[in-house]
Amino acid sequence: MRKIVQLVPVAFVMLFSSCSSADNKVPQIAADFCNCFNKVEQDISASTVNVITKAANSVDPETALLDEVKNLDPEDQMKFEKEMEVISEVEDQKSELGRCIKDVEKKYGKAYTFNQKKFGEKIIRELESKSGCSLTAAIMKLGLKMDEKD
Repeated sequence: MRKIVQLVPVAFVMLFSSCSSADNKVPQIAADFCNCFNKVEQDISASTVNVITKAANSVDPETALLDEVKNLDPEDQMKFEKEMEVISEVEDQKSELGRCIKDVEKKYGKAYTFNQKKFGEKIIRELESKSGCSLTAAIMKLGLKMDEKD
């Protein structure tokens, strides 16, 4: 379980560190990230989305994530772990998700912002306002919070 908790921030530190951009590109960047996660978002169970969302909105996301997973029945715990493995494919450039994320990074990699945290928060707000991007927003929020904690 600890390994899964660590995968989320590692994956999205990569996104935020190489995806700096001017504020006027926030809607396009958010849309591109959301598009990368469309298939994943459709295939992830409601219980997994709920766990990630609750953890992302908590003060202590790592503890909340562990607590939420503990509260799942054994079948949903197994499903959660398998679905987190799919999400962790963001780090694998051979996977469809990993290639998509890498393409987004390349597309916006030359843009620049001074405050990556605030920029990440703008991306998250944009994702939260878009239909079908709630999982992407929750994953990014969770990654950002856990990165801040480290």
